[in-house]
Amino acid sequence: MKIEPSSVADVEFVATNMRERDYEEFSAVSPAGDRQALAQLLAARYGDRPDVMCGSADGTPICIGGTIEARPNVITLLFFATDDFPKIALPVTRFIRKNLFPKLIAAGAHRIEAVSMAGYDQTHAWLRTIGLEQETGLMHGYGKRGEAFVQFSWSANVRPFSA
Repeated sequence: MKIEPSSVADVEFVATNMRERDYEEFSAVSPAGDRQALAQLLAARYGDRPDVMCGSADGTPICIGGTIEARPNVITLLFFATDDFPKIALPVTRFIRKNLFPKLIAAGAHRIEAVSMAGYDQTHAWLRTIGLEQETGLMHGYGKRGEAFVQFSWSANVRPFSA
């Protein structure tokens, strides 16, 4: 397993082949009308950025993850993956908890947040595993077709982070 900066091609490959549930979630908050348009939009926006990484195995891109500073010292997470994510889920999770989050916090981050479509229980469990907690009830009408989302976060003002 490798984690390295993502290229436009990496982002487009993973986005084109992302898990069905990831597609539902990302398309709900995107102007794109189909999977290919979404992949092109994500590749243009997140490819070749220093804050967006690609997790791969055997040379095949499997997941894209980003840490975007939404406001000063507030990090918004970006993450989507192919159906092969279970092959690298454990090392990616360890990397996030033991390396990425501690480095962000040491650099001054006081909040790490992510939104996810309501009912995406598998992803919500993973967000809890990496150290975030659900902090909102349903945010109705968050998606373009009225989909509800929930927000997860970690905040230094609420609890210390433990790797």
